[in-house]
Amino acid sequence: MRKITTIIVVILLWITSFPAFSQLQQNPLYDLSRTPVLYTVGYAHLDTEWRWDYEETINDFLKATLDENFTLFKNYPSYVFTFTGARRYRMMKEYYPEKYAELKRWISRNRWFVGGSSVDECDPNVPSPESIIRQVLYGNNYFRSEFGKESVDFMLPDCFGFQAHFPSVLAHCGLKGFSTQKLEWGSAVGIPFNIGNWIGPDGKGIVSALNATTYTGRIQERLDTSRYWSDRVFVNGRKYGVYADYRYYGVGDVGGAPREEDVQHAVGSMNHPDSKIQVYLSSSDQLFRDLSREQCTSLPSYSGDLLLTEHSAGSITSQATMKRWNRKNELSAQAAEPLAVMADYLGALPYPHSRLNEAWWLVLGCQMHDILPGTSIPSAYEYAWNDEVLAMNLFASVLKGSAGALIRAMDTRVEGVPLVVYNPLSIGREDVVDATLDYPDGVPDYIRVFDPEGREIPSQITSRTKTNLQFLFLARVPSLGLACFDVRSSKQPSTVTTGLRAGRLSMENEAYRVLLSTDGDIHSILDKRLDKELLSGTMRLEFLKEHPRYWPAWNMDWNDRKEPPIGTVEGVAQTTLVESGPVRATYKLERKARNSVFTQWVRLAAGDAGLRITIDNEVYWQSQGVSLKASFPLTAMNSQATYNLGLGTIERPVNHPKKYEVPSREWFDLTDRSGSFGVTILE
Repeated sequence: MRKITTIIVVILLWITSFPAFSQLQQNPLYDLSRTPVLYTVGYAHLDTEWRWDYEETINDFLKATLDENFTLFKNYPSYVFTFTGARRYRMMKEYYPEKYAELKRWISRNRWFVGGSSVDECDPNVPSPESIIRQVLYGNNYFRSEFGKESVDFMLPDCFGFQAHFPSVLAHCGLKGFSTQKLEWGSAVGIPFNIGNWIGPDGKGIVSALNATTYTGRIQERLDTSRYWSDRVFVNGRKYGVYADYRYYGVGDVGGAPREEDVQHAVGSMNHPDSKIQVYLSSSDQLFRDLSREQCTSLPSYSGDLLLTEHSAGSITSQATMKRWNRKNELSAQAAEPLAVMADYLGALPYPHSRLNEAWWLVLGCQMHDILPGTSIPSAYEYAWNDEVLAMNLFASVLKGSAGALIRAMDTRVEGVPLVVYNPLSIGREDVVDATLDYPDGVPDYIRVFDPEGREIPSQITSRTKTNLQFLFLARVPSLGLACFDVRSSKQPSTVTTGLRAGRLSMENEAYRVLLSTDGDIHSILDKRLDKELLSGTMRLEFLKEHPRYWPAWNMDWNDRKEPPIGTVEGVAQTTLVESGPVRATYKLERKARNSVFTQWVRLAAGDAGLRITIDNEVYWQSQGVSLKASFPLTAMNSQATYNLGLGTIERPVNHPKKYEVPSREWFDLTDRSGSFGVTILE
């Protein structure tokens, strides 16, 4: 009997990776329970790629950021500056080593502050929670190793909305604070507070400055006598016992330094006898360091999404290749790293620190808040795609090398050809394996596949050449496990059957009966276990009008979204049953519409894999002025749908003037009001 090999791995994160940030608490300069203070953050926003690419960023913007701030430091002894993005510091080190040496001196004097904790100011919606955690891990590790400094805040002045889980992720990183100014761009729920606690779905949260004012903000008068700022500070004090507020000033989006006249007014706002408030020229994280635990507790709280009505919905789908490759890299890393730990633990192969770290640096850099959302110029994506592919190759090499080392340590003696299957998920599963074997001396007439216990399992040949055979089989593999299957040549076909069958424009297994129309659309899904039809109408690919008033790479407007579709992918489809057997049935559907070509594979499998219906889409997109929506008219009725966030879930309205296109991770669910049934859409 060949037992399935499964290894339980506990990965310990060295405590030095996320230090006890309490040790970084400094004695505050002011008693915020009594002294009114405006924390004023000098900053230069830099979009690492946007309307330019890395070449211009390196040649012009980073150099200007260094030179202009060095001059201000020399001319204004009270001036301090914050700059984010460990990746940009790496570029400075590589391309301007002499200036980088001077930068290190200014950092050691607490004039230039590393801020934001991250590799780059990333998009917070598409990346996984693990990616955000790694932004902080890699970012602050770089700051510590290079400068002996770190930041305790996450700084995202410019991105395209925030989901409800984000404060939980930052809290689990051990950070103290978060700041943004983006909610001024039409927050769907307004701005909950200027300074307060943003709480995530697990009850963890982070002190947040949600109204830090524009990062290109001017200072054209004395801040210490400004009625606007003194009112904000004193309102916070009277309501919550914390006489403080927070603001940015500076320039964007090309780096550099704040305007000299603004620096003059900022410096000139300090320490006057007639001051209404104290102006503190500070790093981006100093407020969060200075607040005591009791003061944090007294601040107001908010839980939930902070999505936008401008600069938001369009970026969820723009530049699909970036989002696809980001996800593929996240999944590749998730698959490769446990195997690498297993191989190292067994002494089969040393853990590949450098390859994995460099792969993650590439992925994290591509998550920058214009690159991943898809709002950069075409030349920027030539660089970003290259980085994503380099990362894919690095993760793939780790996966292949680690798997090979482990498989060589396994007992793979079988009667036929051994084929090892790896399950990278944290749950055991039965799923379809699509495999190809080479037979240099000629392919057999048939094959039969046996599991590690010696039992024959369903298999199905899908194609053959003179020297190789492609086939499917149902494999059950434990969580984070490797299992060896036996593929035997045979003169007779396998006699193992399942309840799966396919007819004319229909597929059926033990769970579902799926019916297709001649147009290539699914018009019926019967849940046989519940004896319940799941569709109230035909599933279609719909064209929606997209003529936003502003920023088409960022926006989708409610005025377009509230209208019905302007068309569908319709007409008689070229329909082919390309797979039919005991493992999987697949219909291939080919259609053209609005100058685009659509190919879909509708698949239904046997066993546990048959508890879902899979639709693979390949779209050659040449349509203009429209977006494409996969429409699922369901018999389940509810005004609220549940969306997965990667860390927790959230309920949102199914259609709302301010929340009509919303981000989600991997699945969303519509359960009937009765709670008796529902449908989950997985991507």
